[in-house]
Amino acid sequence: MSNVTKPDNRIWNPACECMPRPELEALQLARLKQVVNIAWERVPYYRKKMEAAGVAPADIRKLADVAKLPFTTKDDLRACFPYKAFAVPLERVVRIHASSGTTGQATVVGYTKGDLATWSELMARLQTAAGVTKHDIVQIAFGYGFFTGGLGHHYGVETVGAAVLPVSSGKSERQIQIMKDYGSTVLICTPSYAMHLAELIQKLGVRSELRLRLGLFGGEAWTEAMRRALETGLGVFATDNYGLSEVMGPGVSCECVEQKGMHIAEDHFLPELIAPATGAPVTDPAAGGELVLTTLTKEAIPVVRYRTRDLCCFLPGECRCGRTGRRMSKVSARSDDMLIIRG
Repeated sequence: MSNVTKPDNRIWNPACECMPRPELEALQLARLKQVVNIAWERVPYYRKKMEAAGVAPADIRKLADVAKLPFTTKDDLRACFPYKAFAVPLERVVRIHASSGTTGQATVVGYTKGDLATWSELMARLQTAAGVTKHDIVQIAFGYGFFTGGLGHHYGVETVGAAVLPVSSGKSERQIQIMKDYGSTVLICTPSYAMHLAELIQKLGVRSELRLRLGLFGGEAWTEAMRRALETGLGVFATDNYGLSEVMGPGVSCECVEQKGMHIAEDHFLPELIAPATGAPVTDPAAGGELVLTTLTKEAIPVVRYRTRDLCCFLPGECRCGRTGRRMSKVSARSDDMLIIRG
């Protein structure tokens, strides 16, 4: 690791994040049954898919039964544009985000007040795991708007009790001036933009004038070599986090100060690994596969078995931090970037 200070291990919600596995799995099963029932009763798209697959809510008796349910894909969500996937009336929806739509019809996600409270809780967990405390001044250089990164992190910072600087993206020299003027101690942005800022800071020769100590970088894949470069270039302890707008936004999983895999918030998301070519559950999670997620608590848009197309593995063993949620590796590639030749 680079010569940066490792933050203390803090846990925002020990009761949930450190729940014994048998208790966690019982909670997951209860929530899975509930979300499948809601999807069946309130979202015609899901009922139609389940009926076509010959499965009904009563067939979900144990966690492994999730494999009986049909997958949800990005194309499925596009076909529900804009509000056909909603399980609540629009008057209960208080926030709407959407994908950029650059590769096709945008996917729309809605949030109830309950969803926003859950999201804020998950972001507080993520930021606390990375070392953020109420004493920090947090500069968010993610875009605000339909993109979930900016506002997702914003509400998390406020939940933790730190001061948030909602700078948004771009205007790099201004970003650095704000770091100097306001004494930013935490930077949140994409790793590639952080690399750009590190190079500009070096060029301007202002590194010694900055108070940065933490960097929370997500929104795109990055390597351990980039982590070392960012820790050296910015003088921050750098952590990764993972999420996607279709199932919540950021907050699905996050690294702790051990920097050894991202803890999945398993009380809110049921993770699976499947073989991309066949869709069958993988027999060795440590060997990797495509990540599939089911939302367990989302009210506005429940998402059942969403194929993320992201390839990763689940890391074996327990983490020294004390959290019990399964850890996923960094995303290594995307299954839709692969060519399957003769299996």
